[in-house]
Amino acid sequence: MKSLFLAILLLTLYGCDNSQNQSKPPVKSENKEQLISPYFGFLNQQKDSLIALPMDQAMESPEKYNYVIIENQVSPLGFIQNKSDNKESNGRQTAQNFANSEGSLFTIKNEIKSGDFGMLVNQAFLSQYKIEPFTKVERETTPEVKEKLEKKYKRKISKSTTVAVLKDQAEFNLTVFENQQDSALAVFSYIKEDQLINLDFPATYDDISTWRVDDGGQFDNEAFQVLTVLRSEAGISFVSIFWGAEGYELNFYQPKKDKFTSAAQAYGYSSPL
Repeated sequence: MKSLFLAILLLTLYGCDNSQNQSKPPVKSENKEQLISPYFGFLNQQKDSLIALPMDQAMESPEKYNYVIIENQVSPLGFIQNKSDNKESNGRQTAQNFANSEGSLFTIKNEIKSGDFGMLVNQAFLSQYKIEPFTKVERETTPEVKEKLEKKYKRKISKSTTVAVLKDQAEFNLTVFENQQDSALAVFSYIKEDQLINLDFPATYDDISTWRVDDGGQFDNEAFQVLTVLRSEAGISFVSIFWGAEGYELNFYQPKKDKFTSAAQAYGYSSPL
């Protein structure tokens, strides 16, 4: 009798354990792609290829950069090869010198309608950042915003212009303050209701070259341009180009409290021949 009772008990326990095992979902092995630091490149005239620009950090494993963001467009990207420059190169990182330039060469798989520069990323980046459409404008900054900026920086404004508007009516403004002795200051601002995030451009005033070589001491609205606006859980980020007489500087700026900081940067030489 005891043997029969023990057998029934063991059979019951096995059935319960087997039932519990069947109810558990299978464990899936996740192979998530890691986020890699963005890289910059310039396009050829046909806008179907791209060469990565020299940057502070070396480009490791170029085949991992499988997407490119060009203004408001995203395209799959294919790595072709690392190429050297040739004797015909004039040293410029421009579309006109593309065939002669050195660097990591990629093919752009989608048709690109506009844009001369791209930010190379991977799928993990696109999972976190989404393109935010914006409209370029050129109008005087509102008195309320000017007052807020003057109060924050404790100096008078010389000129302030709204240069872009997002769909939610947030704005980007470019402000140049009056010089204080030889101290010059320009500020690029994101403004959404009470939120204010700034990117400061302090400089020592020079009537030949203040912010850029041969800028005549002026911060030109056409020189600093927003190429792409991105939104993530951290807030608004953007890609910009800052033109100078001899070349250009590309940056990917991210918000950090009330300031924008550069997360990726590249330079290109484009001095006129």
